[in-house]
Amino acid sequence: MRTTIKDLRLYRGDQLSESEAYSLCLFADKKLTATVFRIAMKLREQGFSMGDYDHLYIVFIPCDTVEGFTLSQEVDRYHPWYRKCFVRVKQDVYDHLDNANQYAYLLDTISNVLVSCYANDCFGADRILECIHHAVELGEDMLMEFKEKRSTNRHAIIYLRYRDTCCYSPLLRVWDLNGTLLLEADLPEAITLDYLGEIQLSANRVKIKPRKNAFSADMIPLMFEY
Repeated sequence: MRTTIKDLRLYRGDQLSESEAYSLCLFADKKLTATVFRIAMKLREQGFSMGDYDHLYIVFIPCDTVEGFTLSQEVDRYHPWYRKCFVRVKQDVYDHLDNANQYAYLLDTISNVLVSCYANDCFGADRILECIHHAVELGEDMLMEFKEKRSTNRHAIIYLRYRDTCCYSPLLRVWDLNGTLLLEADLPEAITLDYLGEIQLSANRVKIKPRKNAFSADMIPLMFEY
């Protein structure tokens, strides 16, 4: 089964444990974390798949031998939705991964991993690199199409923006059948998207109902008229 990507994360592989497994430690600051997540968002919007898992953990480990990367074939039986890619780097690079001046190197590494491990006839290298470039260049202004609703005479889309604070800042747009923009509204910033469930659309009003789960029990629908 193939599934679309959901997340990319950067880790430092700290100390080799007795079980021969690296202890993972997140090192990216909020800005870099947001940038990497926006890459995953844009790839997801375009239908990019890594196979039967949707999270990729890129793990940097120090080495004194040949640099490079290896996609692990190990599958966590309890969490089969992620894989690890181990990137071997020199100790001086490893020691400064959390410096802001390493951003370009880290983004280049992400590009190389994704192209080398996942480019195929359905989603080629150029397309992967285009998504990465789009996410990096637009930054907080990047839009990802999240939800869409069409009625007989209206068309609504909720887009996601992801801020450097690691919060979502959704944007709602509504058009008529001629393509005239009737409404553009910033939606509340949030850490999760539980308040963005079903879109109900009429000739002069759009209603966004919360998702049906335990986290949205006290949320009320959003309503806009135009």
